Formats: sequence, C-alpha cells, structure tokens
Amino acid sequence: MTWQKFVENNFIRLVLVLWFISSFLIIFLLGQLDWIVHNELYNFGLQFNQAWAQPYWIILRVIHIWLIAPSILCAIALGLDLWKKANGNKRVSKVKLGGGKVQPVKVNSMLISCPSCKKTFSKPLIMLDFSSKNARLINVCPYCNAKLGDANEEDEKDLETGVLSPDEKVKVDR
Repeated sequence: MTWQKFVENNFIRLVLVLWFISSFLIIFLLGQLDWIVHNELYNFGLQFNQAWAQPYWIILRVIHIWLIAPSILCAIALGLDLWKKANGNKRVSKVKLGGGKVQPVKVNSMLISCPSCKKTFSKPLIMLDFSSKNARLINVCPYCNAKLGDANEEDEKDLETGVLSPDEKVKVDR
C-alpha cells in the first residue's frame, strides 16, 4: 500500500489521532504555564491579588474544558472506529454460485457482472415483466436493460451472473 492510499483510506483516523495528541500537549503546556505563574513569578515580585487571580483561574479552567471535552469525544470516536474495523472484517456471508459451490463473501462486497454488456454493478434494477400472462418481477442490468432473472425465485438463468471474489480485477463503469 502506498503512502497516498494509506492517507486517503485513513485520513479521518489520522486527523483524530493528531487532534488527540495536540490537545494533550496543549493541556500539558497550560499546566507548565500555570506552574510558572504560581511558582516562578513569585520569585520576581509577583503579589497575589484576587483581581488578577480569579479571571486567570476562570480562563484556565474554561480552556481546559474546551480541550478535554473534544478530546474525550475524539477518543470515543477513534475507539469505536477501530473496534468497528476490527469486528467488521470477521463478518462473512455465504453466496451460492453455479454448480452448488458456496463461496464466502465479505458483507457489502458483492458485484454483479452483466453477461450482455460486461459492466459490473452492485444492485440490479427490479422491473415488472409483462411478456407473459402474469406480470412478474425481474432483475435487469442498469446499463443495458438485459434481463438477469426473476427477482422472486432462484432459477437457472441467475447462474449467468456471479459473485466476484475480492482478488478478481474488474473494470467498473459508472
């Protein structure tokens, strides 16, 4: 995986991690600034007075709140995202292919290839077929309107379309 693809796929995670690190760095630096005001400046003649101490404490605590609250939310969002990524790869469904073969497929990764136009898509159009006495639902290619099979029943015509494995390279036209 190249650096560019890594950044594209993980951009939000990178932003969350950088925000998390920078917010804790700012909180640490505010603590250092507070230490300077309460320890070092008294050695240079600073006189304690409620007139400057109260606004200073209020501003310092407001800054801490405005940094800690988003940091907690950021940590929760990052944790949920990593938990979802870790548990999301374990879900596998099985799809029946021609010849009775069962092939595991990742959730939401099914692609259908039209036998007429050879284009791939994830969801066929469902249309009414009035060619016989009774109208019935059929699956249709969204590009060329080729009939793919009944939408209600599994029949042998559906075996022309298959599920592509994640390793197969396919040109997707949109």
